[in-house]
Amino acid sequence: MIAAAEDAIIAAIQEALGQTVQTVETLPGPWDQDALALAFRKMPGVWVYFDGGNPGRGRGRLSARFVVYAVTSHASGGRERQRGNSRQIGAYEIVQRVVPSLDQQPMAQLGSLRFDGLRVLTPASAQRKGVAVYEMAFGLEMAFPAPRDLADLADFAIYSATHEVGDGPDTESYTDIPTGNEETQP
Repeated sequence: MIAAAEDAIIAAIQEALGQTVQTVETLPGPWDQDALALAFRKMPGVWVYFDGGNPGRGRGRLSARFVVYAVTSHASGGRERQRGNSRQIGAYEIVQRVVPSLDQQPMAQLGSLRFDGLRVLTPASAQRKGVAVYEMAFGLEMAFPAPRDLADLADFAIYSATHEVGDGPDTESYTDIPTGNEETQP
């Protein structure tokens, strides 16, 4: 369910931004110096991060938090990083396209995203390198998948394995295990 939501968010962002950014992908961890180093190679770009969540309303539900990072770079200065120019999109335009394309939109039949806020997240080290980072937060109330009913599973009926015994050749085993449900012939 989390992966499906993440994939749906990425698809919606790609549709909203088209070819105006170099990358739209998941971020493997929280925003930090390593994430900034990753972003330097693929700007302008957008990264999506699942930031956990709290218990949702009702049993088996999660109030998830997804964070979307817009990262831009312009050698011309802060104004271009934020506003862009005729050749490259700026952080403001990314935000103005992403927020409406995600807010109140259904994601992967799990629920609708809710825009929870926007922060400027540009550390001084990034500003000195000509980078702008904006963080858009979204909430998604979704249900965990229902647990599987053991009665729906078939009996364990086939055993197949490859065994490595000492220095000899691999040995293969295969057997049909009676389950008690077989038809008997007189």
